[in-house]
Parts: sequence; structure tokens; C-alpha cells
Amino acid sequence: MAQTSFLLAETVEVDLAVASAMAQELENYLTQDELYWTLIVRVEDRDRSIKMTGGDLLTRLHRLQQVRDQLSAWQSERLNEAQQQVTGLSYSLRTRFQQRLQREAKARLSSLRWFLEDCPADLQRCRVEFPFEMRNRQRVEEIVKVLGAELDEPLKSQIDSVDQQIRSLTRPAEFTWDQSLKAVFPRQRYWYLYMRP
Repeated sequence: MAQTSFLLAETVEVDLAVASAMAQELENYLTQDELYWTLIVRVEDRDRSIKMTGGDLLTRLHRLQQVRDQLSAWQSERLNEAQQQVTGLSYSLRTRFQQRLQREAKARLSSLRWFLEDCPADLQRCRVEFPFEMRNRQRVEEIVKVLGAELDEPLKSQIDSVDQQIRSLTRPAEFTWDQSLKAVFPRQRYWYLYMRP
């Protein structure tokens, strides 16, 4: 039987702690040139090293917004604060924010393209790593939602090309990540999370 894997979900508490820390660090992140910014975040009584990008922050905010009805009043307020920080900075540093998101999307798509090109040579590895690699495509989706009309044509073409690669290598399947995330990432928009090599 072919080995498969799936991506485990973070707890709401971890997502909220990390999203809050990322939101507080967003201005520093945007004014520097590093695409992957390292943060030390205190979660579950220990320090965790987290790689921050705009796409990662947007993903955590998306997940939290989708489960808002499960949050306590305190958690909901903390999410509101993080969301307001991100919204404010994405407005005041709009050009930097958009440029960083475009740069991140291109990097994630390039990484995903290399993975997909290697898939036919080792289908077993491809099947095992596919759910993890789809994080890149999902982060790009969050970036696309924010950029909207500002998404440049070369990036649109790159997304279309990667999507064609995914479709040519996969077939429909059950949701490939932790089932607790299924409602957060519906099939219509996040179709690639419902595919398998």
C-alpha cells in the first residue's frame, strides 16, 4: 500500500499566539529585506522558533477567522487586535507589503514547481511530501486574496502554470490535511488540498 501523509493542524492557542507575535513584528519584517523572518514565540510554556512570512501570517489569520465562533471573548479580542495591526500596516506600508507578498508568492511557486518536476522520478516520495508541499500553494492563495487586482500578470501566469502541473500529476482525493482544517479550506477555493499524486 502506498504511504501517505497529512499535515497536522496547530491548536487555536498556538495559532493565536503566533499570529499575534507576527502581527506585532510585521512592521519590522516589512522594513527589512529578509523574506523569511525568524521569531521566537512563547507557546505552551516554551519558546518556539518560527519562520515568519506575510503568507504565513495571512494563513494563520484566515484559520482563526474561520473558527472565530469557537474562540473565547479574550481570544476573539486578541484576534481583532492582530487583524487591526495587519490591516493598518498593510495600508500604511502598502507598497512594501504588496511587494513582499509578490516576492513571497514567486518564491513559493518556484519551490513548488521544483517539487512537482521531481515527482515523476520518485512517486513514493511525492505522495508522502505532497500534503506538506501544498502549504506553498495555500500560502499563495492567501496572498492572491490580499493582492486582488494588484496581482501582476507574470505572477498570474506562474500560478496557472503550477496549477496545471498539479492537475497533471494528481487525481481527486479526500482532504489531505488534518480533518479539523477541512471546513477552513473548502474544496472550491482550495481544490489542490483535495488532490493526491
